[in-house]
Amino acid sequence: MASGRYKRAPFCKTRIDLAFVIDSSRSISRNDFEKQIQFVNDIVDFLDVGSDETRVAAVSFSNHLFPQFGFNDYTTKTDVLGAINGIKHSMGDATRTYLALEHTHQTLFAPGNGERPDVVDVVVVLTDGATNPGSYDRLSGSQGKQKTQNEAAKIKERGAYIFAIGVGRGVDVNELNGISSDPDQRFTIQVSGFNELNSDEVKQMLLKRACVEIETTPAPTPAPTTTPKQKTEDCKELLADIFFVLDQSSSIKTEANFNKTLHFVTGVIDYLQVSPSETQVGALKFSDKPEMQFHLTDYTDKQEAASAVSRIKWKGGNTYLDKALRMLRTEGLNKAYGSRDDVPQIAVIITDGVSTNPYETKKELAKLHSLNYLLFAIGVGPYRDPAELARIANDPANVFEVERYKCLSRKEKTLKDMDMNTP
Repeated sequence: MASGRYKRAPFCKTRIDLAFVIDSSRSISRNDFEKQIQFVNDIVDFLDVGSDETRVAAVSFSNHLFPQFGFNDYTTKTDVLGAINGIKHSMGDATRTYLALEHTHQTLFAPGNGERPDVVDVVVVLTDGATNPGSYDRLSGSQGKQKTQNEAAKIKERGAYIFAIGVGRGVDVNELNGISSDPDQRFTIQVSGFNELNSDEVKQMLLKRACVEIETTPAPTPAPTTTPKQKTEDCKELLADIFFVLDQSSSIKTEANFNKTLHFVTGVIDYLQVSPSETQVGALKFSDKPEMQFHLTDYTDKQEAASAVSRIKWKGGNTYLDKALRMLRTEGLNKAYGSRDDVPQIAVIITDGVSTNPYETKKELAKLHSLNYLLFAIGVGPYRDPAELARIANDPANVFEVERYKCLSRKEKTLKDMDMNTP
């Protein structure tokens, strides 16, 4: 148990609901696992823990999920520290990180399990490696990593902050950055080994970063009982057919970058009222050829649509935007596939580079513009082409550019605040 030697370090005075996600796979030695537990113990020992103060929960993982305790289970610091010290080293032969993250958002943060809607949620993920499904799921290594990203995205979508701490040389930096909240330099922490993890410097680093973020961010507040006529509410009243066209070409570089595109899309969808009588959404992805992911009428609420987006896989290839635009026109925003005559037809096109066939792309854009579709163009990364983005969009105000994929989420509010009227 901690000795109280951190009393001079920064500490959180704001109440938080804090969940630890702890790797207990066999790649961690018994001695190092004890150091990991000591780290968690010391962080908690520095907080004000109580039913009306900070609440703590924990889950561990390796080849299986090991629920430890929830926010309602212990109401004193002494009891929480005792429960932390009782966490066993499972020494499993796989690293199914996604199971623990799924448990975090489905169980630990589920209504009625002690998480408070008026308190900031914080998750600390500790791991010494990368997601590895082993032989326990019918998933490849890359599919397992994708699932981890998807589960982390769901936690962040609810407004929780995730710190991802990678220990040792076996960690996947891209996976850590994908798990953690943005910006990565604040929420991703890498250390060389468990001795460094258990140092005063790293403990104070986590406490300081968490406190700065929490103390400068207002706690969530319940929704107002009346609907104010504000511009940020416009999307909730929008009746439209919206299609997302997602670049999955090789120039995106990593699965983590593509996952940030998916996170952006699910964030926009979450702001809409999705139903057959309100907003309908669809999605396709493209590289060498376009692939329809779901049509406008496939999902009738935002949860189903967002879940479908989170399951989209990155493939790589060239950037045949022209083929994607043709599919958008013939199978996406098309009456034969559920689009409606009396609502705006909107496409949000996200790409990281220049079309492989610019001539055909111009021809397809001319056809879409003649149909009076409203096109938004989002260019990401250093290879984006401002001239092509300008050709895609109906209006210069409908062009957005970001330098890096992790900055994409910052454009959610900008896009949601815009008046999505037909041009």
